[in-house]
Amino acid sequence: LIACLVLCEVLLSQWRHRESLIQILSQTDPLTNLYNRRSFNEKLSLIQNTRTQYAIILIDIDHFKMINDDFGHHIGDEALKAVAQLLSTLVRSSDIVARYGGEEFIIAMPETSLTIAREVAERCRLAIQNQTLETLTQKKINLTASFGVATSEDETQINKIIHHADQALYRAKAYGRNQVHFHGETNHG
Repeated sequence: LIACLVLCEVLLSQWRHRESLIQILSQTDPLTNLYNRRSFNEKLSLIQNTRTQYAIILIDIDHFKMINDDFGHHIGDEALKAVAQLLSTLVRSSDIVARYGGEEFIIAMPETSLTIAREVAERCRLAIQNQTLETLTQKKINLTASFGVATSEDETQINKIIHHADQALYRAKAYGRNQVHFHGETNHG
């Protein structure tokens, strides 16, 4: 009877461990180990429910297709991992960083003003700009990224805030890339 109970406990422990792994795998992007888009959206909804101001930062690696085309998908993957690592280390523990799709990342910053979010975005932009990757032929690749920032200050709907950050991101790209733009900005910044 004791052997049976011990065996049941071991099996139950293994099942719990497996369930925990499945939970983690369902929430994270396997390449970058950041939250995936679905998990990010769930966590953003929780922030939205607290009714505190928050900021959204959208990030897009500049000329990513060219990196993949010129150096291969392995180097593209290395670029994604390097940017993910940088973003993770440059934000607060309360912020949520996720791979949003392709070469796009997103950060939700609870209880954050537009001014602070723009400062964080600029710090991230500079860190990415200073990041170099080495190819198999020892050629160095300098990375850059474009940033769009919006806050919940003027809007309450999550999808509209993300849309505003996306519009700012496209403005940053239109003005030459490797820049931070924010929603409501009326000129090149």
